[in-house]
Amino acid sequence: MQIETEENGADTVLKVSGRLDTLNAKPFEGKLLEAVKQSNGCIIVDLTGVDYVSSSGLRALLVAGKAMTPHKRKLRLKSLQPQIQEVFDISGFSALFEIA
Repeated sequence: MQIETEENGADTVLKVSGRLDTLNAKPFEGKLLEAVKQSNGCIIVDLTGVDYVSSSGLRALLVAGKAMTPHKRKLRLKSLQPQIQEVFDISGFSALFEIA
């Protein structure tokens, strides 16, 4: 898994590629939480390059989303592949995040 971070105005964009599985979930969560602390805007997670998400990957997104709540900011997801969108729909995560 690779994560590239870039600033887009006040927002932080994390471009993720590879698999969000048990092996990669903790480092991914760490990057997300670091972005929450350092950014003053929204966090946008670009999942264009992600072809698999396990429950551990979903949990990392949930933890980061909850960390944003006290700051009154949002965690947004972008460009989910159809199979990833299906995982989000089945798990109910589509209702928890803004997805573009």
